[in-house]
Amino acid sequence: MENNELQYLSDYVAIRQLNAKYNRYADLADGKSYANLFTKDAEFTIGGEGIYVGRAQIAARCNATTTAVHVTTEPELDITNDTARQRVRMLTVLQDGEGTRNEFVASGWYIDELKRTEGSWRYHRRRVELDLDINAVVAKVK
Repeated sequence: MENNELQYLSDYVAIRQLNAKYNRYADLADGKSYANLFTKDAEFTIGGEGIYVGRAQIAARCNATTTAVHVTTEPELDITNDTARQRVRMLTVLQDGEGTRNEFVASGWYIDELKRTEGSWRYHRRRVELDLDINAVVAKVK
């Protein structure tokens, strides 16, 4: 296996780990850890809801959602040196708070631009495109 193939595989695994951490920190409403997955100047766009710029706004958005479970599928990745583009299917499930049931809330896509910075891969631009009406989804989650 050549060095560039090993680098691609290493980057692929690192980006999958980034996605897994994103889901876990979002589920825990751990805004500080969640925001550190983004570059300092990141933009996070939730279609129809808003644009969050910088780690402080992104952390505050994460802290506001405490009952959702985030699930992502395998990413489609295009990696070039220290940048990458990713498209990954997402599902959101709402917990009832009593530990007795989960309810499907939304599906859609994360469309991402990533950068290798501060020693690891981070989201630089993340956009959520939901398959459902954002107002109906937000009403369920809040």
